[in-house]
Order: sequence, then C-alpha cells, then structure tokens
Amino acid sequence: MLSLKSKLLLFVSLVALARGAELDSVARSVDSVTPLGALWRSLIVPGWGQLYYGSVPKAVLFFGANLTIAGIVVWNNSRFLDADRRYQQYDPNDGRKQLALREREFYRDQRDVAALWLVAVYAFNAMDAYVGGHMASFTLGDRTQLRLVLVGNRIGTELRW
Repeated sequence: MLSLKSKLLLFVSLVALARGAELDSVARSVDSVTPLGALWRSLIVPGWGQLYYGSVPKAVLFFGANLTIAGIVVWNNSRFLDADRRYQQYDPNDGRKQLALREREFYRDQRDVAALWLVAVYAFNAMDAYVGGHMASFTLGDRTQLRLVLVGNRIGTELRW
C-alpha cells in the first residue's frame, strides 16, 4: 500500500490538478473542448479527461476509484504470492498444504475480481470523458426550464425553452 508521504503527495497533486483545471477552464473556450481530446486524456490518466472539460468532482472520483481498486489488486496479489510460497513449502502429506491451497485460491480470486472491476471503472471513465467532451459545448438558454409537474395522478416532467 502507499505510505503516508506518498498519499500526501498524491493528494497535493490532485488538488493542484483540480485547481489548474478550474483556471484553465475559465481561460479556455468551451468550444475548444473535443470529445477525442477528453477520451485520450482519460485513457492516459483516469480523470484527466473530466478535468479537461471542467468536471472536477468527477475527475477526483474516477482517479480515486481507479487508484483504490489498483491498490486492492496489488494488495490481493501480494497476499496471493505469500500464500503461494507457503503452499510450495509444505510437504504433500501435510494437512496445512490444503489450507494454504484454499488461501492461495481465495486471494487469487479476489485479485482477479478486483482486476475486472478496475477494467470496468477504467472503461466507464473513458466513456464518460468522451460523452462529457461532446456535452461541454451543449448549453441551455437562460429561459430553459425542466420541471416536475403533476399530470392526473402521476408525476411527469416538462421542458420549456
């Protein structure tokens, strides 16, 4: 896992990136944001594409989720390797070998499931960046309204522009 110093450095970097994105989004015209630019940035560093089009909370969420899940994969892999070493050292007739085998399989399965989650969150991050890049230039006028209205005994929505 990450040391306290590494976590602090990572947090300071995220805050600096977020602050830079706020300043950059003020200086940059929304029309200059491209979907492919957001996609490629998010493929390089999860959350960077969201920063590119100005969504700091989503950027922090995606970066943190990917970092957390990657940490879980690494942790389970280290536990798997420890259990594998123990499994290899026991004699085949030793009853502890079965326990070590079960432990090894457990951590392998947990590592693999976490890796699948990492791939899923990474892909969702890229898709969100691409869609967000498209939506960055979409603006609603000052008179546009979306309201909940009562239609008979149901609730519906009403869009006015």
